[in-house]
Amino acid sequence: MTSPSRHAAPASSYPSETASLPAAASPSQPPSPPSDAPKLGRRAEARRAAMMDAALKVFMEKGFERTTLGDIVALSGGSRATLYDLFGDKEGLFLAVLDVVTAHISQLMNDIAESCGPPEEVLLQFGTSLLEALVQPDVMAMNRILVAEGRLFPDQLEGFFRSGPDQARGKVAGYLRRAADQGVIVVDDPMTAAHIFFGMVTAGYSFEGQINPARLGDAADRHEYVQQVVRLFLRGLCPR
Repeated sequence: MTSPSRHAAPASSYPSETASLPAAASPSQPPSPPSDAPKLGRRAEARRAAMMDAALKVFMEKGFERTTLGDIVALSGGSRATLYDLFGDKEGLFLAVLDVVTAHISQLMNDIAESCGPPEEVLLQFGTSLLEALVQPDVMAMNRILVAEGRLFPDQLEGFFRSGPDQARGKVAGYLRRAADQGVIVVDDPMTAAHIFFGMVTAGYSFEGQINPARLGDAADRHEYVQQVVRLFLRGLCPR
C-alpha cells in the first residue's frame, strides 16, 4: 500500500466526548461462547478450545475442502464424536473459527456504535484499527479461504455476512447519521456512505495485500493511508 503524504485531519466543532476505539486485538485468543450458548463444563470448554485452535492451524495450511475432521482430531486430541457434539460438522467448526478470528472486528463495531466523538478522530481510529485487524495472518488466511471455497457453504456464509460485514456497515452508518444530526457532516444516505468508507479503507487490503502482503507496508504506512482516506471521505461530507 503506497504511503501518501501526511496531512492533518480537518478540525471540527463536534462535541469532545470521544469513545476510544481499541487497537486490533490478537485474533488467536478465542472469546467465550455467546451468552445464549449452552454452558460447557471446564473439560468440554478446554476440548472445544483445543479443537478450534487445531482447526485454525489446519484450515490455514490446507484450506477448507482439503481439511478432514481426522486432521483436526489428530492435532487436537479427543474424538470425532466430541467434535460433532460441539460443532455439528466441519462447516460448523469452520464458522466457529471464523467467528473467533473476526471477534475483535465485531468489538470495533460495538465501539463505534457507542461513539459520539468528532468524525475525523473516530473514523481515523476506527479505520486504522480495522485495517490492522484485517492484515493479521490468520484473518488474511481465512479471507482467502472464503474467496476460494465459500461457494461450498453459501447459506451458512450468508448468515455470517448478515451478522458480520452487513451489521458492521450498519453501525458505521448509524454513527454517520448521528454526526449528520449534529450538523457536523451532510449525508443523504448513511448506509451508502458507510459502504464507500469501508471500500476506501480496505481497497489495498482486498486485492494487492491478499496477493502480496508486503505491499501493505508497515503500521505507520497504513495509519498514514487511513488518515488520507478519512480526509478525502469527510471532504465530500462537509456542510456547504
